[in-house]
Amino acid sequence: MVCQKIILIFVILIVILFPSTTSTNCTKPHLTPESIINLIMANYSRSRMPNANKPVDVKVEMTIQDVMSLSVLSNSFSADIFFSAIWHDHRLAFEQFDKCRTNLSFDDTFEKRLWSPNVCLVNTKSVSIHSSPKANVLLMLLSNGTVWLNYRVRVEGPCEMDLSDFPMDHQKCYFVFESYSYNTATVKINWLSNPITIIDDSISANEFVITNYTTIKHVEYYKAGEWYRLTAEITFKRKYGFYILQMYLPTYISVFISWIAFLIDLKALPARIVLGVNSLMALTFQFGNIISSLPPVSYIKAIDIWMFTCVAFIFASLLELAYVAYQDKKALLKFYKTKKPISSFVKIAYLLEDSPPDILTEMQELKDDTNSEQSVPIVSDSHAYVVERRQTRRISSLFSRNNYSTKSRRQSMSARSEQSPFYKKGTFLDKMSFIFFPLAFLLFNICYWTYYLTK
Repeated sequence: MVCQKIILIFVILIVILFPSTTSTNCTKPHLTPESIINLIMANYSRSRMPNANKPVDVKVEMTIQDVMSLSVLSNSFSADIFFSAIWHDHRLAFEQFDKCRTNLSFDDTFEKRLWSPNVCLVNTKSVSIHSSPKANVLLMLLSNGTVWLNYRVRVEGPCEMDLSDFPMDHQKCYFVFESYSYNTATVKINWLSNPITIIDDSISANEFVITNYTTIKHVEYYKAGEWYRLTAEITFKRKYGFYILQMYLPTYISVFISWIAFLIDLKALPARIVLGVNSLMALTFQFGNIISSLPPVSYIKAIDIWMFTCVAFIFASLLELAYVAYQDKKALLKFYKTKKPISSFVKIAYLLEDSPPDILTEMQELKDDTNSEQSVPIVSDSHAYVVERRQTRRISSLFSRNNYSTKSRRQSMSARSEQSPFYKKGTFLDKMSFIFFPLAFLLFNICYWTYYLTK
């Protein structure tokens, strides 16, 4: 233990008292970059490969600076990236000329004088080198002959859009690198150990955010031979908060409003119809606004399942209303069929069945007189006209003497209808629907959100 401490102290003293060998041997640079370039380019040929006997090993890496847009309509994305190609060319080593320089940096003009593997993006719709104001190209030579060529470009690339889970969907976009000029026999490209870097983790494109990336290497076969291909797969996740506010919440409200009809009295049929139809129209309008921003696809999306189910719930509430109204009409017709038919004039008097006893007595006399007059042969048209007029005046007199208002008669009829078996059956059906519909919708929501949020 004591021996180790002595050795450690000895090493520290050497470092302090005696500078490193590199520092001791390194003299002040006496060669300018131009002089070094003239020396290394004296016997350099751009047409010759760095390695004559084996493929040149080229490392590729990329940095995502920003993602401007991702369009589901055009199946493409636009991004600013840095991508680099790194290889070793022993002919460009300059450490023997200047031991103090570690690297030399140049712009795109010097790049044209060197051999390059010509690594490019082969799957893009368009690529442009940024100029701000000069072309954003960096060429760096390390003292051992390593070349680092970097471009800052704007890329418009393809995406494989799958809207099955829209708006909780994930989309994948791709960068594909190849050596455009050299096949596997001359250039071997590989990903760097840290192939992809994202400058800012909060980078987002419209409503998408980067969640993951993967790299792939494989051999692509062409008629001209085999080429190494590097693929960067970028996964984007849609931020669906906008759709929660603009689509899901309004559809919730539309469905909830359609259930209010179950609480309205059976006799208020127009009000119940208006609620159901308006809810259905609002839902259709909301669905149309969302679909207009999506490309036409032949498969079912998550939003389709949601909207069709909501439409089904509202339509089912209208069917329940139609069933109740039909049964009401059926019961009313059955009620009238059980009554003994009387003449067309006396049918009007049915409205006065709740009138005072004297009016009801005179009503019965009117009925008897009508039957007796119908048994007498009609002598002439004038005779028939006189009989008709006399009956009309008597009926009008009865109505004028009736002290019950129209409102009181309706209330009386309503009170009797509420005691009918059908009214009780319809009310029970509404109560059951008001319980069953929300429970069924709750079950659908549990299944829907559990499936798509955990997928």
